[in-house]
Amino acid sequence: MRKMCMRLVMILPLGLFFAVAIFAQTATSRITGTVVDPTGAVIQGAVVIARNEATGVEYKTTTTSAGTYALESLPVGSYTITVEYPGFRKYVGTNNVLTVGAPLVVNVTLEVGSPTEIVEVTGAYERIATTHAMLGGVVTRREVVELPLNGRNPLSLVILEPGLVQRTTGALGSGTHVFGSRDRAHNVTIDGIDANESSVPNPQNNVYRLNPDNVQEYRVVTHNATPEFGRNSGANVNIVTRSGTNEFHGDFFWFHRNTVLNANEWFNNAAGLERPTLLLHQFGASGGGPIVKNKTFFFASWQGNRIKQTMPITQSFGVPLVYTDTLKKQGIFRYFVPDPANPLILDGVIVTRNSPRLVDPITGALRPGVRMCATPTELGCIRTYNIFANDPAGIGPDPLMMEMLAKFPSPNTFNVGDGLNTAGFIWNPPSRFKGPHLMFRVDHKFDENNSVFGRIGIRARAIS
Repeated sequence: MRKMCMRLVMILPLGLFFAVAIFAQTATSRITGTVVDPTGAVIQGAVVIARNEATGVEYKTTTTSAGTYALESLPVGSYTITVEYPGFRKYVGTNNVLTVGAPLVVNVTLEVGSPTEIVEVTGAYERIATTHAMLGGVVTRREVVELPLNGRNPLSLVILEPGLVQRTTGALGSGTHVFGSRDRAHNVTIDGIDANESSVPNPQNNVYRLNPDNVQEYRVVTHNATPEFGRNSGANVNIVTRSGTNEFHGDFFWFHRNTVLNANEWFNNAAGLERPTLLLHQFGASGGGPIVKNKTFFFASWQGNRIKQTMPITQSFGVPLVYTDTLKKQGIFRYFVPDPANPLILDGVIVTRNSPRLVDPITGALRPGVRMCATPTELGCIRTYNIFANDPAGIGPDPLMMEMLAKFPSPNTFNVGDGLNTAGFIWNPPSRFKGPHLMFRVDHKFDENNSVFGRIGIRARAIS
């Protein structure tokens, strides 16, 4: 059976970034502050310019009568803040890092002097958060690129945030809990737009197949979320995709994993199963740059996938139970009859009924000390009942049922079931994944107050 799925995501937020005091749940942030003179008196009408150090795009405003300023809806990145006012030295502050969803406060004290004189200040990345009390953190571009990622899923790094606990797979839900919240109580946005799997929201699910090449950074809010996040009590993950800059950059990559480089799982070794197959090829390219310098930029990424793997059935469904050959082929049902006066003790446990302890866990043969009953009244042994021979109608086994049972596999592990009539069958079911993931983004700046960006994502994946 082959399943083809194709998803086209087109996002063109005509969000004209007007400088208004509304801060919605988007992929942007803001810079605010107060401008004062050496005596602490506020300065009205000072010109404040924030220049994106990567793109050269500038955002301009002036201080209010209270000496405050606010630059809203700014793309994340590193900014140079310039403040000018007649009679004071020009202030230039560089390396002011703005992260998604966390307003940056840059307060400025102007020094008396000529405007031709410049006071340069290098900003620090770590600042005390004075505008909110959120708990969480930002997974930066450097972490996304340099930390190891299984399958190139950048969202797998959310589990490194304090308060997140991930349990093993194989149960309902996503398996990720934040400070005790339900494992379905998460919210994920990409560039401010909902990106949740509809049935079981999972912060690591990566519905739109983002990869380390097209993610700029993302914020994980785990507690005390401000209104623009909200919605769910678990992790709020706000992702920002990459955009182009004033310089052309590109990358080519190929990642490969092979079965011969992997060790077998302990339980597979114990059951005599071969190690799971894993042949992974992930390859592609990404790049971006200016269309018009300081104004229009593009970024594109493409990743191809060719993945062939097998995975132990126990990781997803537990151990399936099947009938033993004695029951399904001969119709002989076996059951243990205890002897209260002389109990059977195996592995330090008194056996009173059918149990996997009665048989060898690999072959299913009766263990030493376990015997078949010689007479119908004997105790402390295994009696049998022939279902086929004792059919009251005298018909015996149904041919269609026997044909169906013959298609069932024989058990290969006897540490589950009742040991005598049912046991387990474990194997490594195969699967294949292939198909490209494509993202293309264009950013354009009309003027100091109006911007627009468009992003298109294509995910084509074949599963078999």
